[in-house]
Order: sequence, then C-alpha cells, then structure tokens
Amino acid sequence: MKNRIDKKLFGILLGYMAAYHVIYISRRVILKFMDESRFVDMDWSVVVFGPVLCNFLIIPPLIISILFVTKMMIRKNLSWYSSLGLHFVFSILYAFLVILLNTIYNYFVYGDPLELFSRAAFVNTLYGSTLNFLAYAGFVSIIYSYYYFQRISKAEIQKTQLAKQLQNVKMQALKSQLNPHFLFNTLNSISSLIEEDGYKAQHMIGNLGDLLREVLLVKDEDMLSVRREIIILNKYIEIMQTRFSDHLSVETNIDKAVEEALIPSMLLQPIMENSFEHGYSYVSTDLRVALSISKMDNWLKIQIQNNGTPIPVKGHNSGFGIRNVQERLETLFVDNFSFSFSNLKNGEGVITEMKIPLMIAQNDAV
Repeated sequence: MKNRIDKKLFGILLGYMAAYHVIYISRRVILKFMDESRFVDMDWSVVVFGPVLCNFLIIPPLIISILFVTKMMIRKNLSWYSSLGLHFVFSILYAFLVILLNTIYNYFVYGDPLELFSRAAFVNTLYGSTLNFLAYAGFVSIIYSYYYFQRISKAEIQKTQLAKQLQNVKMQALKSQLNPHFLFNTLNSISSLIEEDGYKAQHMIGNLGDLLREVLLVKDEDMLSVRREIIILNKYIEIMQTRFSDHLSVETNIDKAVEEALIPSMLLQPIMENSFEHGYSYVSTDLRVALSISKMDNWLKIQIQNNGTPIPVKGHNSGFGIRNVQERLETLFVDNFSFSFSNLKNGEGVITEMKIPLMIAQNDAV
C-alpha cells in the first residue's frame, strides 16, 4: 500500500459521512416540527444547513488523518488488541476535535460564546461523543473492509494468473511431447517409402515441409479456429494419402456454423494418426476414415470414425497420441468436456467422440 490517498476509498468515506448527515439532519427536522425546546427559536436554515456546512469543513481533514493512521496500522500488521486500543484512543481524540472545531466555528459564524472548559461545554461533549464515536467506528470499519476485500481481490487475480501460467506451462510441455512424436512417425513413413517409390517419398518430404511450416506458425497458440485446424490437418492427410495411395480415403464433414469455433491446436492430428497406425492390419488393408465436426447445443461435437481393426478387449494401450489428447483436454477444460474411444457396435471399426464447450473465434487469420 502506498502512502498516497486512495481517491476511491476517500470518496466512499465522504459518502458515508453524507449518509450520516442525512440521518442527523432528518432527526433535527423532526425535532423542529415537534417544537422541541432546543429547536423552537432556531432558524430553518440553521436546522438544515448549520451542521452540514460546519462538518463538511472540519471532518474531511480528520477523515484523511484516520485514513493515514489506519493504513499505517495495517502496514505494520499490528495485533488486533493493539489496533483496538489505539483506535479507542483516537476515537476519543476524534470526538474531542469535532466538538472543539464545532465550538470555534459557531463562535466565528454565529457569535456563540467560546466556552471551551465550562460545564456547558463538557455536557455538549458528552452529548455528541456517542455519535462521534460511532462515526469514527464507521470510518475505520469501512477502511478495514475496503483493504480486506482489495487483498482478497488481488489474491484471486494472482491465483487466476498463476493457474493460467501453470496451464500454459503444462500445455507447452504436452505440445512439445507431441511434435517430436508426430515428426518421428512421419519421417519413419518417408523412410519406409524411399526404397519403394522415390518420387512419392520426395513428394511426402515437400508436404512435410509445408506441414511443419504451419505447425511452427501455431506453436504458441493453445486454441485455433476449426477452419485453421482443418487446413493443418489436411496437409498431414495429404502425406498419409501419398504413403497409402488408394488404400486410404478420408472424408471430412465440417458444419459451416462451426468453422470459426475454437478447438485446441493439433487436437485432431494425433487421433487421425492413431487411426492410420492401428487401423491397418492383414485383414483391414483398405482404410476409410470419416471426420465430422458439428454444433450440438452449446457444445462442439467432434467425431472420427474408421473401419479399421477394432480395439482389443483386453490389454489395450490407447497409445501416446490419445493420452496426450486427453491430458490436453483436461488441462484446458478440467471436467467440462467428454471423450470416448471405443469400437463400433457392429465391431467393424473404431470411433472417437469428443465434446468441448462451443467458443467462437473473433479473429484467426490464416
């Protein structure tokens, strides 16, 4: 906390003082209407404006003093009984100063007798001490409450920032695991193709260069539009179609309404790769993969289906790519998503289904 005056807090304290005076003046007006002896001969302007003009001259400087003293106590982190004792002493001093300054004001403005140490002055001090004590207690309560909620607010902001930083670190770690894994598998595919068909291998290397360029452009982005993600995915699919030729067909069905919806970057590629890697077998030599992305209420629904080899019932390991996808979804959405990876009911293929919150991208330039 700095030593300067917090203008917002000072404004709140002045507002409290104004509300206090509304009640105080209302009481004086009621007593005037009831012909209470003390107010019978008092002019209405004095009844209404007398205490206001005086107190709005003398109390704001006292408020600033209370503000500085209370901030100092908070900064020094005094124990509650030390703070309570000091505030009790200062409340008495505050009440005395208000009465003293009121008496001096009335002497100069209304010509009232300046009796600072008379019996009447003592009675007047006692009469006003309760209200002044409550006013002081109100000022101090507001100050403590203000800084308490300010600390809580700052703590929540810091907590949110730390959580976001931790999320970013974890996402970067997961993506750094994914990229070498993807690159190794693609290079392995190219290597196996070189002896079989040098032209196709050369074509795959060109496609891989294009793909890596796209991946590098989005390496620091956690979320992309569906449109951008599909552009990147298509470059990977071109590489795989070059490798498997007529034995691979991929169909994509993207709802136009979700083209600008946000999706975790490089989310689809590991699942596609898993379909290619585990879908082929001696039995399944022609692989068909279907990708669909659509809107379902407030969710983005993603479905990838293939007619390849089913998942073994026992001893199945979902593989690095699928685990990476699940961990990234958990990091980004905690438990606000769904993910399933299972065999088709007819036993002729595998289906992966995901649902994530539907969020629309504002700007996502290609």
